[in-house]
Amino acid sequence: MGPSSGSCSHTWKHWALLPLLLTTCAGSLMADDSRVLGAEPCEPNSQPWQAALFQGVRLFCGAVLVAPQWVLTAAHCQKPQYTVHLGEQSLQKPDGSEQEIKVARSVPHPCYNESNGNSHDLMLLRLQKPANVNSQVKPIGLPSHCPQPAQKCLVSGWGTTTSPRGTSPGGGMIG
Repeated sequence: MGPSSGSCSHTWKHWALLPLLLTTCAGSLMADDSRVLGAEPCEPNSQPWQAALFQGVRLFCGAVLVAPQWVLTAAHCQKPQYTVHLGEQSLQKPDGSEQEIKVARSVPHPCYNESNGNSHDLMLLRLQKPANVNSQVKPIGLPSHCPQPAQKCLVSGWGTTTSPRGTSPGGGMIG
């Protein structure tokens, strides 16, 4: 019985970090168009939980720090080896606040199946060591409830401010 056959209707009751998934509530309210239009560069240090996943020198996914030693990202981002960059404001201009930590373990949602598209596309990453929490790097606060229709939400990441293919402002974070 595979993940698509109903065996995944259970919750992650064995996961001590299950409440961290509440941070993804806003993601279920996204429009069909996966691009964020009208974005602008984030103020420095305004998103200290924003993380970047790198394989060598190549950025390939965004993520969010949810605890000093845990990062939440998409399961489709899983690689054999990668690092998490924290405290980055610009991917091209280091300012000394950056932290690079190797991933010790990838834990995709037990119901994630690549062939089922975006269903259960969540993954926790255990870092080899805890992040040094400070004003530039800190876990995101957990919401007490999911956003309501028409409620404004902030989305940040390492995307572009133009569509369909633009460049990110100085390689920086946008929101």
